[in-house]
Amino acid sequence: MKQVLLVLLGISFVGYVAAKPMNVILVMADDISAREFPIYESTKWYGDRRAKTPVLDRIAAQGGSFIETVWASTICKPTRVQIMNGTYAHQNKYWDNSHMGTNSHTQYVAYQSAPITLGNMSRDAGYANIWVSKTHNTDGADLLSMGFNEGVFNPAETKRAGWNPFGTPNQNPYEIFTTADPKHWDHKSFYWWPEIQLINYPDYPDEPYKYVKTTLNDYAPDLEMEYIFDFMDRSKASAKPFFVYHTPHLGHTARDPAVKGNPTQWVPTPEISYDPNKGEFGTYTRADAKYILQKDGTYKTKNITPEGISYHLEYLDYQLWQYLQKLQDMDELENTVIIFTADNATQGWGKASIERQKGPHVPMVIYAPGVEDLVQGRQNIQADLTDVLPTLADIMGFEFPAGYDKLDGQSMWPYLTQKTGKHRDYIYAMRLDAQMIRNDKVLKDGYGVWYDATKTPADYHSFVKIDDLPAGEHKSKLLAEKAKLEPMLAQYNLYNTDSEAPLPPADADGDGLSDAFENKFSVSEAFADPDGDGIDNFHEFVFGTNPTDPNSPNAQQTPHLIDVSDAQGQYVGLAFQRNDALGYDYFFIIEGSIDGKKWQTDGVVQQYSTGSNGDGTSQVIARVAADKSKALIKNLRLKILKPKRRKPRKYKKLLK
Repeated sequence: MKQVLLVLLGISFVGYVAAKPMNVILVMADDISAREFPIYESTKWYGDRRAKTPVLDRIAAQGGSFIETVWASTICKPTRVQIMNGTYAHQNKYWDNSHMGTNSHTQYVAYQSAPITLGNMSRDAGYANIWVSKTHNTDGADLLSMGFNEGVFNPAETKRAGWNPFGTPNQNPYEIFTTADPKHWDHKSFYWWPEIQLINYPDYPDEPYKYVKTTLNDYAPDLEMEYIFDFMDRSKASAKPFFVYHTPHLGHTARDPAVKGNPTQWVPTPEISYDPNKGEFGTYTRADAKYILQKDGTYKTKNITPEGISYHLEYLDYQLWQYLQKLQDMDELENTVIIFTADNATQGWGKASIERQKGPHVPMVIYAPGVEDLVQGRQNIQADLTDVLPTLADIMGFEFPAGYDKLDGQSMWPYLTQKTGKHRDYIYAMRLDAQMIRNDKVLKDGYGVWYDATKTPADYHSFVKIDDLPAGEHKSKLLAEKAKLEPMLAQYNLYNTDSEAPLPPADADGDGLSDAFENKFSVSEAFADPDGDGIDNFHEFVFGTNPTDPNSPNAQQTPHLIDVSDAQGQYVGLAFQRNDALGYDYFFIIEGSIDGKKWQTDGVVQQYSTGSNGDGTSQVIARVAADKSKALIKNLRLKILKPKRRKPRKYKKLLK
């Protein structure tokens, strides 16, 4: 359990917040192409049954809008990083689910490659925030280092870094009821009989990593909505705007715990019915759905659908209706922006595909009834999911610090609110060594084939190859567009040359001191203390201080406890200065002790934040625990691990 230290920008950069900021609900479904949704009017969809989504249809056509062409990545993890920090793979190094950029100890996580994330951006804009359901960014405590104060994760996260005064388990506490194969841990129970973990839920102050006891007839999407609504109520009661990042598994296949052999399928949902004539958005009714155990060990179903992706879409529509009803009950509907999207295309049809735009084409619906100038209905523009972070920053009133150059995305808010008639010049996607790009005229897929994109095919797939067009003015214009876009790809096409996290500084003797530091200060031994101030050369290097000056470091540069606060409460923080030259291969671990003798490294470090000092160092705050646990915090210390040698990477190629 080791934690990379760095970085969540935010403590030093608090953006301007309007008098009454708008709440934001961002829902990102799992593995669902845009063409599956009736609003896109595709002539083809997956399976033999088309989903019905009356609420999504209604809000997209009456007061809301949807975007015709939105690209994610072609597969899950790269998308979930790009939406988290607004970057493409050439920066974040997530090229595929099987190739995430690494440093010497673990993954190169989103808050390292671009430190302003959805979590800390919203937190620093004054929002209470929560992240619910699927994660798939990294492991355990790193999730909170994205800047979210609360989490409801399914499946439960079992890896954590830091000190644990609470004694909570650091392993899966659930009985494995579907399979004895641990490899199926993350595919067993997204839905029925879920493995749910609450992080920092206020009802359990002594269990910041609370495991929820569930049964077969507990349905995860329902439980998750209950926790979300509780969070919204608490935020409203404290007069704080809220940000919900809801990443349901609906759309993804999983193992069904109630079917013999636990097959992987689109697990059935509870049955729902819809009355379009009751209420502003119609009325959904959820049946009393359950599995009933039979004497022979099988299960009989009651009010449960067949398996299939269409039922998942319909349950998402039901959840959207639940949001709308809840917001009306809270009198917050007019003060809330809802954005609905997905992470990549449908499994079995487009997921992971680099052909045309099968893999990255996802839905996006925006509903904000309190925004009078919001564009209405279908929007024939191009956007991608790197645009979400800057868009939400605009909505929340967050200003990126001067000189922040990490964003690949562009805010959609000026277009959505009719301040401009165009959004962006092109969008991009990739998988491994395959590069994809398009604008409103041409499209290049991952195989290098260029298509005419001036008209959207009825099935959202049958684009015509430019090479197959007859010679003439139209083809010439498309070739000119192709010539404009081709040079853009060079900056992104780094898989074969630069696919990992930046290397640590050169260190020829491997003692943890960089060669540059040793030369600058004429030091060579990591654990020597030439200035006699009690800080050895290694720690002087880590803190970015002068090993030959007995007055350096000062008390504010070495680890010390501070109090920090935000929209959701007060926290204990361990603050210190960090040398920016370290890169990402030096590991920082918070250790704690109740008696000053026995030290622990298992537990509740929550978030890392940093702000540049402008001199090659940053001031870091490691948030340790909620203030209710202050009585348990007697001693804290910082442990630093020097880099290990990186293991060689095996490269997977899609292209010849």
